[in-house]
Amino acid sequence: MYVFREHVIDTSLPDGRYGQTALADLDQDGTPEFVTGQQYGDIFCYKLNTPGDWTRFLLGEDSPSDVGAAVLDVDGDGWPDFVAGGAWYRNPRTPRTIFERIVFDPDLRGVHDVVAADMDGDGRMDVLTMSDQNDLRWYRIPADPREPWSCTRIGDPVHSGAAVGDLTGNGAMDVVRTNVWFENVRGDGTEWVERPLPFPPQAQQRLTKQWMVNATHAQVCDVDGDGSNDIVMVENELPGGKLMWMQNVRGDGSEWVLHNIWLPEEEIRGAYHSLFVGDLDGDGDLDVLSCEMEAIPGDGPPRYFIWENLDGRGEAWAEHVVFDGNLGGHATVVGDITGNGLPDIISKPWHPSASNALGGSQFVLFLENTGRA
Repeated sequence: MYVFREHVIDTSLPDGRYGQTALADLDQDGTPEFVTGQQYGDIFCYKLNTPGDWTRFLLGEDSPSDVGAAVLDVDGDGWPDFVAGGAWYRNPRTPRTIFERIVFDPDLRGVHDVVAADMDGDGRMDVLTMSDQNDLRWYRIPADPREPWSCTRIGDPVHSGAAVGDLTGNGAMDVVRTNVWFENVRGDGTEWVERPLPFPPQAQQRLTKQWMVNATHAQVCDVDGDGSNDIVMVENELPGGKLMWMQNVRGDGSEWVLHNIWLPEEEIRGAYHSLFVGDLDGDGDLDVLSCEMEAIPGDGPPRYFIWENLDGRGEAWAEHVVFDGNLGGHATVVGDITGNGLPDIISKPWHPSASNALGGSQFVLFLENTGRA
């Protein structure tokens, strides 16, 4: 397992709750930038100088989003743009310059999930959104993206948990929403049929807010290496959340088997409001990363975890604590930032705890991957 070096790269962010995150090479210089945005406020971008030295600049203003954001080329000019809530921010193609804010749906606010995917199979990216304030829907980007975007309803919402991927093996993008998935029947995003998933019962005594109910993070991916997509899922808005994966037994979404990765049997951990699934140890299979929040704490200080897929089939997992510095994370992102071929970790809190290692300061944390121990 890899070793991560801690860098606190900012403690001077303006007050507020910080939701939106992304990691993308916005200036096309070969190194990705980190983006985070305030709930209904400013959006900031961080440019790497050295692992311990980053430059922050304002990317956009007046975000209509609660948590969700995505990076994609909205206008087809070859440069990545930023989508948050019902607005997109056009990349000016000039480094460290504020992005132009363009509204595509003035009524879409409070969005928790934003996903970029080709929902209609036309070879162009679309945008899927969801929160408990709006339904589960997808938007087709018009030829002129400055015009309003048409949307198609998929189904009823929950607070969070939308993910996209092919669950039937026919090449069309289906949609996951916690305890159900929606089949893209025609493959063009016009007709959706709700199908069940084996989402386990939640701990009722810890569901202290309505928005915690059925709230998850999910990712569609091939956990067991059999060539068909499965689902990794974590309860993300309550302390003591479960981490699990759902096996797509027949490869067509008709039969699912639930496998636990971690259960809160011995300790109650802070909410796992992050999920990354990818090869984190270089052995070619899929591992899982999450971390505890400060805003929804557990029994002890927050930590960052990697669950190693020991057999490559998702039947045996080993937990590794990769950071234990009393700084929690929210909407954590993972990618090779330093260019050494290894996955780095970057995050921030939703809002900081007064008891964190920085005396309650807001912060951005970069965990540099330095290689194997």
